[in-house]
Amino acid sequence: MQNCDILIIGGGPSGSIAACKLLKEGYSVVILEKLDFPRFVIGESLLPRCNQILEECDLLETINKQKYMVKGGAIFINEEKKEQYIDFRKNLGQKWGTSFQVKREEFDNVLLQSAKSLGAKVLHGYEVIAYNNEENIITAKSKENIEEKFKARFVLDASGYGRVLPKLLNLDIPSDLKLRNAIFTRVKGEQRREGDAEGFIDIVIHDDNNAWIWVIPFSDGTTSMGVVCQEEYFKNTNLTKEEFLDKVISEHKYLKEKFSTAEKIAPVGIINGYSAAIKKMYGKGFALSGNATEFLDPVFSSGVTLALESSSKVASLISKELKNEKVDWQKDYEEYMMIGINVFREFVYAWYEGKLRKIFYSANKSELIQKSISSILSGYVWDEKNYFVNDTKNKINALVSMIQ
Repeated sequence: MQNCDILIIGGGPSGSIAACKLLKEGYSVVILEKLDFPRFVIGESLLPRCNQILEECDLLETINKQKYMVKGGAIFINEEKKEQYIDFRKNLGQKWGTSFQVKREEFDNVLLQSAKSLGAKVLHGYEVIAYNNEENIITAKSKENIEEKFKARFVLDASGYGRVLPKLLNLDIPSDLKLRNAIFTRVKGEQRREGDAEGFIDIVIHDDNNAWIWVIPFSDGTTSMGVVCQEEYFKNTNLTKEEFLDKVISEHKYLKEKFSTAEKIAPVGIINGYSAAIKKMYGKGFALSGNATEFLDPVFSSGVTLALESSSKVASLISKELKNEKVDWQKDYEEYMMIGINVFREFVYAWYEGKLRKIFYSANKSELIQKSISSILSGYVWDEKNYFVNDTKNKINALVSMIQ
């Protein structure tokens, strides 16, 4: 049996950020990762709030050295090619007004190697198969089918879509969000914008928002693109995922022109029913972070932001607990995280209900409202000075009513 202070399940951004913070405080950390790195994963667009967390963890300089595409904001494009820019630099005074477009296989590996350089013991090819919560013992199976046990003072599940402890401890609950598919690929040779706008993400509305498309440009000239829609919308076409993707591109004025010279450089993939929710984010001797807690929807690129925020927060609380300091996990972790998650959730609801579309394309928004929206979509969803952070749903509804 191996012993450590903190055992982390998953070597993605959430696990790596938590590991880096805890290692700097002198704790021993073991990371169990099922896959070999680098490995492909979707979710390549970051938000400015990520830069702030990376800076606080002394990792921003490392990320800057990778020369990733700078992301200055988002451009919403409707069926008539009408564009609405959300410029992250026009915020409510937050320090960071840009972030990055990253290939996650590269970004995640950079963070994991940073944790390793600080002293993390990273074991690849290990699948967690059991958890003794009373004794905080994890049982994992290596790729050679050898079972090993790890005893930790604290266990952090940062397993992302794997959701290891939610499955082992029966913590999963259905998400309030409708289940949707994401059908995606990578291309090269598409027509790009010039100057600062090249790095903006495109969010393209299709068929009265029955589907929407992301377009994420990378600094090496390649691009991630994908379609998000409800599963029945895709199935009712009776098309393969490849045919469906081509159909959406050919039917949209903007996409047809943008991708007229592009070619696919990766197979078309699909993720089914990605939204997830949780009964609780913590328990005796363990906590969950990142997508192992809740995953909402990719439309506002909130996934990595919430992963970094939760892992940074949880690492500080783990350290306090291991020092025998009092920790109010409900207030200081779960309730804190749910403030940001719920703001994003209401924006996701409003997106699919068409309310945000009305707000985005309204010509009579005040400068304060525009800056407030920019700050929310930058990931600053805990800033109580922001108009939308408290009572989000009612404020969105009131704004739509005023616009109408």
